[in-house]
Amino acid sequence: MRRTFQYLRSRAEAFIWIAGLTLMAAMPPTDEHASLCPLKASGFDFCPGCGLGHAVSWLFRGDIIHSFQAHPLGIAAVAILLWRIIVIFRKPVFYN
Repeated sequence: MRRTFQYLRSRAEAFIWIAGLTLMAAMPPTDEHASLCPLKASGFDFCPGCGLGHAVSWLFRGDIIHSFQAHPLGIAAVAILLWRIIVIFRKPVFYN
């Protein structure tokens, strides 16, 4: 039980990134959805964070052109997060 807890604790960041990517991939990119974004709530039309989420959603649907139009760094963000997840899972766990 303790080893399982240590394993999960040492990989928590990876699980958070996986959950975030999964939620953004499942999000419909064309729908205006309820948002907790402070910029959208303030009446601004453009939010780089929302654009990044839409870019990730388009990318997981295989539409690279719409992904790039939503946010030019969406592809890079997914690549960096996937690399980070791989690095986290490859590091050894030291049990006490």
